[in-house]
Amino acid sequence: MKNATRKWLEFARKDLNSGEILFQGKAYEGAIYHCHQAIEKILKAIVTEKEIKLRKTHDLVGLIADAKISLPQNIISFIEELNPYYQPIRYPDAFLESKTAYSRLTTKTILKKTQETIKWIENLII
Repeated sequence: MKNATRKWLEFARKDLNSGEILFQGKAYEGAIYHCHQAIEKILKAIVTEKEIKLRKTHDLVGLIADAKISLPQNIISFIEELNPYYQPIRYPDAFLESKTAYSRLTTKTILKKTQETIKWIENLII
């Protein structure tokens, strides 16, 4: 495994850990943001490992295509669901209006699915 790939994996794991801590502290928007970041970074780890040109993007669906990997449909569906959360969390004028968008239950589900996705994708690298 390339050193750059290891760094992306390390950062992905740190983001996942940050998401878990923020969830415990009831900072749900931050927890979801770090879930998105963790998935983004693990996908960038694969792109890096395959020596594919790494684009500066936060588009998780685009990163799956860049990584040229095949994922189970449930993981693809989850990533498609998580993808729109990035911009609203970062920019107040795009904040999601739904009362359930950042609820404890929604965040808990996203965190659990992120953990499962990270494990699944890590197995493609390790």
